[in-house]
Amino acid sequence: MTKPSTKKTARKRAISKEIEYEAVSESASELRFEAGCLEDSEATVCVTLYNYERYILDALHSVHDQRFEPLGLVVLDDHSNDRGPAKVERWMQKHASRFTGVRLLRHRRNKGLGYARNSAVANAESEFIMILDADNELYPRCVGRLVSSLRDSDRAFAYSILERFQDGVGLMGCLSWEPEWLRQENYIDAMALIRKSTWERVGGYTPMPISGWEDYDFWCKCAESGLDGLFVPEILARYRMHGSSMLRSETDVAENNQRLRAHMKERHHWLEL
Repeated sequence: MTKPSTKKTARKRAISKEIEYEAVSESASELRFEAGCLEDSEATVCVTLYNYERYILDALHSVHDQRFEPLGLVVLDDHSNDRGPAKVERWMQKHASRFTGVRLLRHRRNKGLGYARNSAVANAESEFIMILDADNELYPRCVGRLVSSLRDSDRAFAYSILERFQDGVGLMGCLSWEPEWLRQENYIDAMALIRKSTWERVGGYTPMPISGWEDYDFWCKCAESGLDGLFVPEILARYRMHGSSMLRSETDVAENNQRLRAHMKERHHWLEL
């Protein structure tokens, strides 16, 4: 996700859907641990994990500390080759009673971010889904505040201001929902609360040729479908800046970035990347 600018001026031009959205892309996964009943959750935090054993427990502790109930937790491991999945399983065994239900799944082979998010969301049974990457964290008010804001609205998803930490400081995601602002860049991170029906309607997260812009594509599909987002102007979550992040190590590499831009313009002809 590129850095948002507060100096933007929206240009009121029509945004049109020019492709048929694919069916939700999932991949075969194996159940590694399960406890409780996810069906009893009003909201579920869906965490995708791939080789982030150094950060995953911080993310899970931030989910554990949510003030919201009834809350479920799904972790999808995209075939990591470190000790992250084992750490998650031990953590769930210890903390499962805090949640209405928990589930740990593992892809049989590495499939990438789009497939991983879809597999996680597909396993959630609640109306509201909080997307969380394994290197990020939620503040204790996050899920409750977003659910209360979205519950009685007709909006498709809700998001908040994010606080950068570790290798960088500052705020991001500070702008309200305006589809026109998506023309030149993505300004909303994946760390948002979505309705499961929204995910189903737009065909989930489309796997990209290079991982990292699945959230951008998701918001574009929402815009094309006339689905509106709700901006909650509060700092409710933390976005970790670090050298081994997907954006720095893969997405933002010049050649990969150009390939992604071309791919996005093929999918969404109204973009001006």
